[in-house]
Amino acid sequence: MVHKTIKQLLITLAALPSIASLATDAPGSIYPALSDDGFSIDEQLFDVEDFDIPVVLTASRLRQSQLDAPASVTVIESDTIAALGFKDIEDIFRLVPGMLVGYHSGFGNKTPSVSYHGTQAAEHRRLQVLIDGHSVFKPGLARVEWTDIPLAIEDIERIEIIRGPNSATYGANSYLGTINILTKHPQDSEGIKLKVRSGSQNVSDHYLNFSGSLGNTSVRWTIAHKEDSGFDTFSNGTTENRDSLDSSFTMLRTFTPLNAQTSMEWQAGFKTGTNLQRQLHTGELDYNSEEDIDAQDTFIWHKLNYEFSESQFSHVQVYSHSFIRTQEWNACLLNDDREALFCGDLNKNLDEQKSEIEFQHTSIWNSKLRSVAGMRLRLDEFRSETYNGGNSDNFNASIFSNIEYKFGDRYTANAGAMYEDDEMNGQFFSPRIALNVALSPLQTLRFIYSEAIRVPDLFEQNGQLIFIMRNVDGTDNSVPLPFGTAEEGMLGSEKIYSKEISYFAVIPSISAQVDIKLFHEELSSLISESLNHQTPLTNDNKLVIQGIEGQITININSSNKIMASAAYIDSDYDFAGNNDSYDIETRLSADRSGSLSWMHTFVQDTQFSSTLYHVENWNELETSSSNGFTFSRLDLHLAHSLTLDNHYHLNLGATLEYRIDGDPTLYPKNTYDDKTHFYLTAELAF
Repeated sequence: MVHKTIKQLLITLAALPSIASLATDAPGSIYPALSDDGFSIDEQLFDVEDFDIPVVLTASRLRQSQLDAPASVTVIESDTIAALGFKDIEDIFRLVPGMLVGYHSGFGNKTPSVSYHGTQAAEHRRLQVLIDGHSVFKPGLARVEWTDIPLAIEDIERIEIIRGPNSATYGANSYLGTINILTKHPQDSEGIKLKVRSGSQNVSDHYLNFSGSLGNTSVRWTIAHKEDSGFDTFSNGTTENRDSLDSSFTMLRTFTPLNAQTSMEWQAGFKTGTNLQRQLHTGELDYNSEEDIDAQDTFIWHKLNYEFSESQFSHVQVYSHSFIRTQEWNACLLNDDREALFCGDLNKNLDEQKSEIEFQHTSIWNSKLRSVAGMRLRLDEFRSETYNGGNSDNFNASIFSNIEYKFGDRYTANAGAMYEDDEMNGQFFSPRIALNVALSPLQTLRFIYSEAIRVPDLFEQNGQLIFIMRNVDGTDNSVPLPFGTAEEGMLGSEKIYSKEISYFAVIPSISAQVDIKLFHEELSSLISESLNHQTPLTNDNKLVIQGIEGQITININSSNKIMASAAYIDSDYDFAGNNDSYDIETRLSADRSGSLSWMHTFVQDTQFSSTLYHVENWNELETSSSNGFTFSRLDLHLAHSLTLDNHYHLNLGATLEYRIDGDPTLYPKNTYDDKTHFYLTAELAF
């Protein structure tokens, strides 16, 4: 009853302000940066007035110059996303050093896995992903389903990627890193945009965006549709790979200034679609229909910003997410001779929900000291007859803080931590300390130590996999099937201890930014077994990851820009006590990876870009004598803009993707018939 009351309160708090935001016509102006926690960076204080140094929000919840941030950060802006011709959000992260993007089809369609420094692929659950500060990490089968996020790539303003543990800032599950996708602000544009994309793999995308004002409220509303046929065949070259997707979604974001100190933001999204699914239980069942997945994701988010003074400001953020998966089919149970015993209806339906309220206050005490502190309450719920035999939920309360202090002109210290009281998993403390040493006004050396955890999800901790066949042979009878497993015992949290020495610099003489990082990470109490629960889950495994990575951006001149990233990662699994499941931790790992991009403007209205991605020894299993796969792809993108009259603008684009290597993509079954994929886009803005 307490959990139900909390949930209803959070949903109500998130939804009601939307009505007020559309009705308010408050006078006065709002501070320009209030929607970004009300903090306008003091350029003179932080020595950034003459140079283009990125300001980041995600590292510590304080707006900081990248010279002062207590983490290695990659920032990808919307103009880079457009210039390189990306069509899928997950593909963008191939630009990030140490970050790998793979695909699997074990749970549903061609499902992307995005990881930092590798580890598991099929159930990658060690990376926190935020949209405008609210998490899209799903609580039941802990994961991020990139294809089901109701967000169009055209609505992204910038992405901040924290390369390293970040539980001190965003709590458990910010284990290997944090991605924060910041969408375009409703105040930044007005008008209508129509866009279509068509090409290989039956890609057919449509995008409609309206940006304008309703009274004192700025509105940005998107409606979109995506189709993709996925991989062509399995590795045998003959069996069709059922992993296509077909989805429609919408997202609405509003911003309302109430007075000079207060503003209100509201956001809502909805996605519906079908993800085709392979028949996964052919060893036990004879299928009479497909077990495709109908997916519906809904979220509502509200944020109230208030500025007490130029040095004291707060926000309250409330959101609620609902993730519903309907997966139902008819089949017959087979005996050892593969003869049908009886037939009926089965399902693997899921209903996951997450609701959270957060308060945060930021203080600028003087020219040397700043702090941020806050608290949050979160309720996770998971319902599934098959996956956990009913209902399970978890309540989490946490407090967090980060303090930045400047010692003279050369030293900046950051100390941050989060304390969590988790009903299902216990209490946790995740600290991070960092010292940034300014070698000059435009270059810094970072020394960082951090700890983070990943708590077992609701299915890992309380789950079971028991299939119940209903309507057996046309009757009302229900029969539990003799495959699946019983409930697991209590598991502990995965832990990581990370040490980092990194260097960040802006080099005005060549208009460049350089970021180099040396790291040593110890991962322990790892849950490495597959979540099919056919084998007991344990906290047995340990992994040590160390290496070097870096990125550089050079603006050669107004017409040419070069970006490059590279990473070398060494993973050590040879530890006493590791069980046989440790090889799963090598699935999404690679010895060497990187990217090289060149963006060129021929004339004012014509741009060209080329990007080379390369990954070596991908999915190299320690238990196998064979080497891992190689991934090498060359992307070419050409864009041209036409002004039809003062009100209409037409943007045309063409993208070519060419696989240089001949390997599958991460898994042997992930194959395309052709090495070359081609896409055309047309966008009309008015």
